[in-house]
Amino acid sequence: MPKITKSDLRYEYSWKATAGDNPHLIHNDARHLSRKEGYEMLDFLNHLGWGDNNKTVVYNDGKDMSQEFRLYVEWMLKEKFESTAPGRPKVVHWINDNWQSLKTSFKALKPQKA
Repeated sequence: MPKITKSDLRYEYSWKATAGDNPHLIHNDARHLSRKEGYEMLDFLNHLGWGDNNKTVVYNDGKDMSQEFRLYVEWMLKEKFESTAPGRPKVVHWINDNWQSLKTSFKALKPQKA
């Protein structure tokens, strides 16, 4: 899958683990997705894929998802998602429920690299 890197992210993040977090054990350590911690967001976005119907977003599985779609999800989570302590399954469910309705309002936040 085309992964995104730290430099691709369009928002500012903390890159230090908070108390109780271990950036080397993201899947085991984080039942909840911290949208302020860069290593958690980057890992989450890079583990997204398309379900069998190519219309449903799945986590840690699925078919290839483009970098553009991963950055769209970043925007969705930073600008539109309001939960304070979202579990990863809840986040994926919310993405699927809101994908189409938010897609028309998504704007590129910084130019694509040449």
